[in-house]
Amino acid sequence: MYPPPPPQSPYPPPAAPARAWWRHPALAVATLVVLPPVGIALTWLGRWSRNRKIVATVLSGLWFLVLLFADPPPADPAADAEPRATASAGAATGGPTARPTPTGPPTLVGRSLDEAKSGARTAGYDSVSHDASDQDAAQWDADGWKVCFQTPADEQPGGRPVLDFGVVRIDALCPAKDGDKVPWPKMPAVTGKTFDEASQVLARTGFRASEPRSAYTDVTLPEDVAAWKVCFQDPRPAEEVQTPQYQTAYLSLTAPATACPPNPNTALRPDTGGTTAGNDEADGSTRDGGTTGGGTTGGGGVYYANCAAARAAHAAPIRSGEPGYRAALDRDGDGVACDR
Repeated sequence: MYPPPPPQSPYPPPAAPARAWWRHPALAVATLVVLPPVGIALTWLGRWSRNRKIVATVLSGLWFLVLLFADPPPADPAADAEPRATASAGAATGGPTARPTPTGPPTLVGRSLDEAKSGARTAGYDSVSHDASDQDAAQWDADGWKVCFQTPADEQPGGRPVLDFGVVRIDALCPAKDGDKVPWPKMPAVTGKTFDEASQVLARTGFRASEPRSAYTDVTLPEDVAAWKVCFQDPRPAEEVQTPQYQTAYLSLTAPATACPPNPNTALRPDTGGTTAGNDEADGSTRDGGTTGGGTTGGGGVYYANCAAARAAHAAPIRSGEPGYRAALDRDGDGVACDR
C-alpha cells in the first residue's frame, strides 16, 4: 500500500529571479568585439560556463591587441597609394626609396653656402665644399661663405650624386678661377685731391670711412676740412686692401694755400729754441703760446706744439734726444716728454 501524497500548498511556487540586463549574452558578445576589456568583464560576471568564458577572453584579448597596434587608415587613400607604389618599385629594383630622384643639378652659384646645401638636398643631391681661394680655409660657418663655383663630384656607392661648391668668404670677391687669389681692390691714389674728393673715391672703392689728420705736427685741423688737400694716405697707393668695408683710410691734410711737407711728422715751423706764439691765418695752423727758452730739441726739424699734437702723430712719449723732444713738453723734467 502506497503512502499518501504530500499535502499540496495552497500558494503558487515563487517565480525565478529576473536576469540583470548587463548579464544578457548578446550584450557580452557585442562588447567583446567593440570594447574588449568591458566585454571580458561582463563575460566573467555572466552565467556562461567556465570553458566558454576562457575561450571568449582569449579571442577578445587577441582582437584587442590587433586594434591597439594596427596602423590607422590614411585620411586620403589616394594620397597613400603613391608612396606605397614608390616603395614597391624601390623594393623591386633594390634601390633607395626615401630620397627624391635628381632631375638635374640646380644652379646655386651666388648663394650662401648654407642656402646652397639646402637647395642641393631638396633637389636630391649631396654636397661638399672647399675654399675657392688660395687659402684652403675650413668652412665651419656655412652662413659666412658664398658659392663661386659649382661642379659635380664623385658619387658615393649606393648614394646620391654630389655637388662640389667652391666658396669664398661672404664679403670677398670671387677669384677668376677656382684656386686663384681673391681679387681684393687696390688702394687708389688720392694725394693732391681735396678731402671731399678723396672721400668720394674711397667710398666707391668700398672703404668704411675716411679719417682726416694734419700733415704738419704743429697744425690743428679745423672742423671743416672738405677743401683741405691730401698730402699722404694710408694705405699707400696701389696697396692691396682686404675687406675694405671694415677698414678706415687715413688722410693727412694741409690747408689749400700751404704746400705739403716732404715727409710725415714734420713741423711747419720747426722749434729754434726761442719764443713762439700766435696763430697763422694763412695756413690755418694754431701754435700754443709759451717759451721754450732753455729747452733743447731732438733735431730733425720736428716740432710738436703740445702733447696732444705729439699723440696725434703717434710720437708720444718722446725721450730726450729724439726728434720733437723739448723741455717745454717735459713737465716733470725726467727726460721723457708727453709721458702722461
